[in-house]
Amino acid sequence: MKIRPLEIILSLMLLANFPLYSQDAGKTIAEKLGYPADAKLLIVHADDAGVSHSENIATIRGMEEGIVNSASIMVPCPWFPEIADYARENSDTKDFGLHLTVTSEWKDYKWGPTSSSNEVKSLVNKHGYFYPLTDSVQKIAEVTDIEKEIDNQIIKALDFGIDVTHLDAHMLAVMSTPEFMEAYIKKGREYRLPVLLSDRLPAFQVLEEKMEFTDRDIITDHLYMANPEIYASQGMETFYENILNGLEPGLSVILIHLAYDNEEMKAVTKDHPDFGSKWRQDDLDFFTSEKARSLVEANNIILVTWRQLRDKIVRAE
Repeated sequence: MKIRPLEIILSLMLLANFPLYSQDAGKTIAEKLGYPADAKLLIVHADDAGVSHSENIATIRGMEEGIVNSASIMVPCPWFPEIADYARENSDTKDFGLHLTVTSEWKDYKWGPTSSSNEVKSLVNKHGYFYPLTDSVQKIAEVTDIEKEIDNQIIKALDFGIDVTHLDAHMLAVMSTPEFMEAYIKKGREYRLPVLLSDRLPAFQVLEEKMEFTDRDIITDHLYMANPEIYASQGMETFYENILNGLEPGLSVILIHLAYDNEEMKAVTKDHPDFGSKWRQDDLDFFTSEKARSLVEANNIILVTWRQLRDKIVRAE
């Protein structure tokens, strides 16, 4: 069975601090990390840390007991301090990036910007919260406000002592237009952080003519995430088992969402069955299972982290 990956596109611009060539030019990402050129590299990545206590403790369990080897934190969310403390205290062994956030999608559970609302007026509704949908951000948000909010989220995370390993995007909002993508890439380059990239979507071709890539840019070969159709028809175990059994050489990322199917998470995800509390519990159950670990070993998959990519490629001397 062929798995169709979630395909995400980002642009690359602003080459400051990134030389065009280095001694690793022409090598695969695997080779740059010290593995064979045809190695199967995998990041099992948990989104949405910080959104709730349930999300935090499930993410921690996935990283400590399962094969989850990377996560990203939503700085504007109410439970950010809890996961920030954990990330700071475990910076030597755990890999945390930022899930850059400019939307607030849940019905009765909301958050607003890290910046002052007066500084990023186009990002907030009349109540001071982020808009719930990426479509609204695309129509209303100004790129200067997007860039300012990205910057302030990074600054806050660093102020909390988080060793930020990479950047990615909640609901893809900060990379949903070419202008937003430029701001996203600009900040990644400014802080010398890899940003989640994929060249699979048609939009990439639109931007490709005005971008230049360097040998320090991390472009995933395969990006996977369950969608509602997959969840309804296959369930998580079958979906992930097929991915791991069919994983091809290159850098792959599986995006997951971990939480407990408890009262807190049921309230957070009220009237939102897609990516709801049961969905997140199913993700947790699979990636803390012995089956998941056995499949990684049986298929000769090498688990790598964003920190390795940051330190050995993006920040390499």
